[in-house]
Amino acid sequence: MNFDASLRELWSDDGDLWSMDMPSGWMQGRSVFGGLTAAIAAALARRVVPDPSRRLRTLSIQLLAPVVPGAIEGAVRVLREGRNVTFVEVRLVQGGREVAVTSAVFVRRIETTLVAPVAPAPAMPAPETLSDLPYIPGLLPEFTQHVQMRWASGSPPFSGGDVAAYTGLFRYRCRVADAEGLLGLLDTWPCPSLSLLKGPSAASTVSWTAHLLALPEPSAGWLTMAYETVAGGEGFHTAVGRLYSPEGQLIGWTEQLVAVFG
Repeated sequence: MNFDASLRELWSDDGDLWSMDMPSGWMQGRSVFGGLTAAIAAALARRVVPDPSRRLRTLSIQLLAPVVPGAIEGAVRVLREGRNVTFVEVRLVQGGREVAVTSAVFVRRIETTLVAPVAPAPAMPAPETLSDLPYIPGLLPEFTQHVQMRWASGSPPFSGGDVAAYTGLFRYRCRVADAEGLLGLLDTWPCPSLSLLKGPSAASTVSWTAHLLALPEPSAGWLTMAYETVAGGEGFHTAVGRLYSPEGQLIGWTEQLVAVFG
């Protein structure tokens, strides 16, 4: 499976609801990898946007219940088509219950000279000086078998670190492109708060907002993720991250509310 526009063709229009099969091999704990769930929802939203020139700019998703491989249905509607912005709602249903609710915002480019400065990519060591995070079945999420991940700074999950922040380099083993691929990239890395724990603990994303700033080009190059927890306590942690292309361009921004049970 590729993380790109080909996901849109997996959806079939069955009348009142759309349908598809969630693939196997992408589990993250009890649920399918959240980045894939968001990408599948975005792919369905794209199918109903009247203006094909509008691009997905922001997606917010609430993960209501675990999503598992197999048949899944989607209810989608255009909430409003404005001059510059299209709002789309997607509700994913599996086993007779809603498992995710998504709000997608598609935009038309506005001609303007105003450009806000952005934070530069952090300085990173050469990829060959770092080691891959090994995929260990039963210990690491199943979906990580599709990714090369190399820690650059900060501590890996469950290592008893003292800072809930890190940077890392990574790239997928499959093709990644388009808005769907960017959503997968933004959700790859674990919540930084897990670095503080000294042993394995369950964690689950409750809600997630992703800003898609520039679409990734299919490439074998290494992307950079800078991720930190900005607030956490009483079991709920807010983490924000910045994603940079192999050329150092800021291409995505993410904010997640994560339930941590450790």
